[in-house]
Amino acid sequence: MNMSKLSGFLELLKAPLKILSQNGKLMAITATVYLILYSISFILYMLSANPFILDLTHKLIALASARPGTPDFSKLLVAIREDTGIFLGIEVAYFVLFFFVALFAQTAVVITASCYYSGHDLSLKELFLKVSKTWTRPFVTSLWIQLLSLGYTSFFLLPFLVPSLVLFDHRTILITVLIFLAIFFILIYIYLSVVWSLAFVVSVVEDSYGYSALGKAKVLVNGKRVHGFLLNFFLNLVTLVIIVTGSKLMKLSPAMPIVVGVIQVLLIGIISMFKSIAYCEFYVQCKNNMTKLGGLDYSRIPTTPVVDEYLP
Repeated sequence: MNMSKLSGFLELLKAPLKILSQNGKLMAITATVYLILYSISFILYMLSANPFILDLTHKLIALASARPGTPDFSKLLVAIREDTGIFLGIEVAYFVLFFFVALFAQTAVVITASCYYSGHDLSLKELFLKVSKTWTRPFVTSLWIQLLSLGYTSFFLLPFLVPSLVLFDHRTILITVLIFLAIFFILIYIYLSVVWSLAFVVSVVEDSYGYSALGKAKVLVNGKRVHGFLLNFFLNLVTLVIIVTGSKLMKLSPAMPIVVGVIQVLLIGIISMFKSIAYCEFYVQCKNNMTKLGGLDYSRIPTTPVVDEYLP
């Protein structure tokens, strides 16, 4: 890896600190609202989902010891189906809630960060207005990203399934192969997510969304993808450390899962906001690089970063 790629990656890590120094108050308000809503949502999820999980576990254990064809077996089977349906409903409801909380927060963060490059001082009222006018574009782009992520994950199920069936009797070899496949899968996913993350920023700061935003992000990222890959890899590594550490701390006492879970949600939320700010810097770097190279649709964009002009 040459020094230019490393310095570009370090610039992405420093960018959030520079942006916070200018728009710290507005960013702090956005972060506070986001983290509070995210934490409350998580606590409500834990309080509502955990009883169903425990009840479902007990019923499954009872079902395993019940005799098929008896009234008790039938009652347990009906109860398990009902609990499963309710649990899946809770999962879907909170997934939608988490999705929209993150969507509005990240949109607000990108808009606030873009003001750093345009030199425009944004009030809280102006921020709310811009988010209300802009959120539909990143919403559509986020749906595309979710579909692409789901498609990629589904596509890689087969490579994991085949070795599991073929090497079932060779445990050591199977584990080794699955580890290499998992590492390969994760690295490719991180590589692809560079375009996906940049497309979200594009859909906020430009009049573009969905497939169009993804196409523009793919053009913009040419020559700069390594910087985004290193950023994603680093942030995913930090997130992994938080999750692994939290999972160990949860075993200390019965009350720890909720306490540690809230702390994990807060830290992951902060990382998510950090990533959104860093990708604003990445967007500007890519745009200026494309401009210098006389790239296609971006050849008309001046070398001086003017992100705010794309906001409605």
